[in-house]
Amino acid sequence: MCLTRFRSIYCLVLVLAGATFNSSAQSRDSIKAFDNWRDMRVGLFIHWGPSSGKALPQSHSHARKSDFNPHGSVPAEVYDKFYTTFNPVKYDPDQWLKLAYDAGMRYTVFVAKHHDGFCMFKTDATDYNIMATPYGKDVAKMFSDACKRNGMALGWQISPKDWKHPDFSANQDKYNKYYGHLVGELTENYGPVSVLWFDGIEPVPQDKWKEVSETVPGLVYARNPNTMLGVHGAVKEDFLSFEYMVGPFDRNKPWETCEAINPSGWVYNKPMPAYPFRNLLRNLVYTVARDGNYLLDVGPMETGELFPADAERLRQFAGWMKINAEAIHGTRGGPYRDGEWGGATCKEKFVYLFVSDKVGDKLVLPLPGANITAAGRLDGGLLKHQVKGSNLVLQFPDREKGEKPIFTVVRLTLDKPALSLPITDGQLNLANAANVKASSIRDNNGSLYGPALLFDNKGETAWQDKKEDTLSTLQFTLEAPAEISGLALSERGQTEEWGHYFAIQLKVRNSEKEPWRIVLTQKGMLGAPPILSFEKTTARFVALDIRKKAGIQLQISELRLFAPLAE
Repeated sequence: MCLTRFRSIYCLVLVLAGATFNSSAQSRDSIKAFDNWRDMRVGLFIHWGPSSGKALPQSHSHARKSDFNPHGSVPAEVYDKFYTTFNPVKYDPDQWLKLAYDAGMRYTVFVAKHHDGFCMFKTDATDYNIMATPYGKDVAKMFSDACKRNGMALGWQISPKDWKHPDFSANQDKYNKYYGHLVGELTENYGPVSVLWFDGIEPVPQDKWKEVSETVPGLVYARNPNTMLGVHGAVKEDFLSFEYMVGPFDRNKPWETCEAINPSGWVYNKPMPAYPFRNLLRNLVYTVARDGNYLLDVGPMETGELFPADAERLRQFAGWMKINAEAIHGTRGGPYRDGEWGGATCKEKFVYLFVSDKVGDKLVLPLPGANITAAGRLDGGLLKHQVKGSNLVLQFPDREKGEKPIFTVVRLTLDKPALSLPITDGQLNLANAANVKASSIRDNNGSLYGPALLFDNKGETAWQDKKEDTLSTLQFTLEAPAEISGLALSERGQTEEWGHYFAIQLKVRNSEKEPWRIVLTQKGMLGAPPILSFEKTTARFVALDIRKKAGIQLQISELRLFAPLAE
């Protein structure tokens, strides 16, 4: 394409963005946008492209000769030619989206450009796009049209990083113009955009990206004021993102948990069994119970088909949603905080309880702050309920016979709107009243990074240690010896330290003279799984040790210590 024409189009984009940024920001009803997005609750993430099916991670296997991706294993001259054989002749987006809709998904995020720079849409800004493949069709246009036919809101991811483009980082001003042109095409040529994901910009400093971050939101909002923008600091985001972990309860800042359906990775890598349905459903339930959205990634095969094991997981979700979707769509988290027992959502005059199969045939919860006029199970199973003092007692006769769904969903009908009710701990959190000390605090700044932020109910704030530490500890002194049976941890949203694994130990003792007793060990990402249970024990002093590599910033947004469930 003519470079002069390219520059003129981009300049027009910037002029439009600059002219509309203030007016669109003022006229945009952000509350309406947030509510529309939250109402959908579950989304479909799609990572797909020329690297699909090559037993390689998408983009991260690209060995560009720089410090951008030092661990890439495939030479750039090899990776950058994958597109010459990409021919997904069995691509049928209607088939994908019908299955996704049945599985409860109501919006999509299709990766239009990942860090490898390949554009999965027709663009006149580069020849490195889907039209240059043997397939030669605009798969993004086909996808957007199928979204309309199947009642799915359209979303895109367009990564600011680009490990192929020669101007990325080296000539950032020129690259910014190129990138802005791509965003303009995606938001103009395919219909209204519900979600626009960006991902991070590292290693480019913010001042080199300012031109984009200050103009793109205005352009996007002018075309569709309900578009939700995120994540990782590329622009001022509307929502926080948590990868492979469930965030903390937060009704103020919109947030989303995203994870892949298959350990193969975001993109279809190689044939592997999908994650167990139990684990995926657990993360969905705890996410919506904490007032977040759940974005599940499915990476299609290089042929354009869904991998059979992944499609089967979606069918399992479809079966579950057929019974329980009303407890998901259009709901907000609460009024009960989750725990080992499960979690809750609510809307109108209804509260929905997701009762875990870890619960026996009886569950005792505090009364919700309203009169309960009716109670029943969405699956039609047997349920008995009664009020005893200040508690609600639910009994499940079927469980006496050993019949336990992963979650039994109970609908409580109230005499007042459920959103007017106060947030209540469904399971006592002993950490709330404990004295807490941290082994270190980032920059020695307690107000910005201290342990008190573990209890402020915000996904954006966190206790942060010193980066150089390899062992960081939180110590809790309870008001009196108490029984403890579980732990919940959440990392801060938007952190770029994700993907680093931690080793934790939870230790207890009744007096300072006693040796510590280890009651829990766990390796992996913080907040995955969302609840960690252990054999109940009595303690007054509790310590959480977290081992990590030096140079990794530990950022814990929420910590809860659970007393056993009331009986």
